[in-house]
Amino acid sequence: MTSEIGAPPGSLRYFAVLFSPPSARPLLEALYGFDAEIRATVDATAHETAHARLQWWRGEIDRLAAGRPTHPLAVALQPLRARTDVDPTLLHEALVAADLDLAGMTYRTWGELDAYCFRAAGALQTLAAAVLAGDRALTDTERRFARDLGRGQRQAEMIRDFRRDLGRGRLYAPLEAVESAGLDAAQLHRAADAGTTAALLSGWRARVTATLKALPATLGGREERATQRHGLVLGALHEKLLESTARHASTAGERVEIAPWARLWTAWRTAMRHG
Repeated sequence: MTSEIGAPPGSLRYFAVLFSPPSARPLLEALYGFDAEIRATVDATAHETAHARLQWWRGEIDRLAAGRPTHPLAVALQPLRARTDVDPTLLHEALVAADLDLAGMTYRTWGELDAYCFRAAGALQTLAAAVLAGDRALTDTERRFARDLGRGQRQAEMIRDFRRDLGRGRLYAPLEAVESAGLDAAQLHRAADAGTTAALLSGWRARVTATLKALPATLGGREERATQRHGLVLGALHEKLLESTARHASTAGERVEIAPWARLWTAWRTAMRHG
């Protein structure tokens, strides 16, 4: 099932989908299943295999756009073809981001990182927002919301996985931020203990937290907030994740997570506030 692939029980995405309308859940789960498939491909040990798989998905997205998908996830995404305000070929952006990950691309400025984050998460959240909008077209504020949500979500994950990503040869923090913190990018790849990276991660965490806190105000009123409740729950959960990374900043090598009860409480409280 797509829910078990992209939004497994207990995950942050699971709770976001849980507080979405039942009619929207199959498409949301399919979107997250696609995202999980691409992320698993990037994490594959053999780059040649990963590139071949990404190339196959490029063809599959084109087949989806033409109404001839073959993969179960792409078949489940076919209702996106009926929309006039978004195009399922936006999924190609995730493949561009995957190529950048495999290449170990670094980013000079925050603007460059934001552009990557749109490809890695914002495009998918735009499609999710369209699913939740139902029969009407997305508003400009909903599009901005989806872009900001993707940016905040992806960067919260980067902060959580900072040392693990460095071990894989991936530095996502913009070089301008690294240099402003008095660090050298080459040295970070060799040694990134909590002491040397504290200032960098603290400033980055504050920046992303501000983005996530501002999400409700991005939307155009109560009706839009109720419609996009899934994204607001997801944003609140990633804000909670950032709090956990701050509390466990000195725990080297350990993947920080939110306690199950805290996930449920945060999701429920946010959903009730904007329901």
